Amino acid sequence: MTIDVITNQFQMLQVDNFHMTIYLGLPALLLLYLGTGLYFVSKEKYTFVHGMCAGLALLLTTINIVAIIPTTGVILSVGGADIFHLIHISLGVIGYLAGIGAFLTGISGIRTKIPGIVAAACWTIVFVMGYIQYIA
Repeated sequence: MTIDVITNQFQMLQVDNFHMTIYLGLPALLLLYLGTGLYFVSKEKYTFVHGMCAGLALLLTTINIVAIIPTTGVILSVGGADIFHLIHISLGVIGYLAGIGAFLTGISGIRTKIPGIVAAACWTIVFVMGYIQYIA
């Protein structure tokens, strides 16, 4: 998918948009839900699988964020962002920070549910918002 951005009245700038909901966000959410679901089934048996799935979800989200940074700079310099995008970005940042917190506490052996739940909730809302924006 490409986004056409008008930089002035005479010139069009095409930006490749790798930050796509389905390609990176959906696998990240599915991995997060799979790992969390298995962890709730048997904590002793699936702790490692939960950690791997959640870690891969965090990695995919990191790739997604890094891929959107150049596009965000271009879009904000041309026309700014509306409230929908600001909510999307804010929830994404909150979810990402919560995901990092859950990751760091998880690898240190501390069992906390709140950061992981916050990350999953924020990422789900951001995914739905991104999909709505994509199909609209």
